[in-house]
Amino acid sequence: MVRISVLALTVGLAVSGPGVVAAGADDAKTTTWTGWFSDKGCASPRVANGIIGPNNPDCVKRCLDEGATPVFVSEQAEAVFEVRDYEAVENDVGYHIELTGIVDEAAKTISVRSVKRLSYVGALCALPKRTGAKK
Repeated sequence: MVRISVLALTVGLAVSGPGVVAAGADDAKTTTWTGWFSDKGCASPRVANGIIGPNNPDCVKRCLDEGATPVFVSEQAEAVFEVRDYEAVENDVGYHIELTGIVDEAAKTISVRSVKRLSYVGALCALPKRTGAKK
């Protein structure tokens, strides 16, 4: 009797399993965006305040070394996505990049498929702010 119940449960899970996976797959889509890699602690508050841009690369690298969650700041989505399946985030910090990946909007994650460096941005905090007309 117990064997029949276990067999029925196993068959039931096997049959319903693909449907569960397919339902989750609807939330994910492949896309190509431009933006920057950062860490969650630095990027999330800035994006929440409407500041879509790179963070100081030295600070980001330090935070990542200390175990912070790597994220991608998307210019198009104006949002932060936790990075999945990409171990070389720290190597691309400081660069404006083009990223292709599978986005899960509900989970706010992106599984990276490819990264192309567009230009080096570096630390913007060192640039003086413009105040008024040029002299």
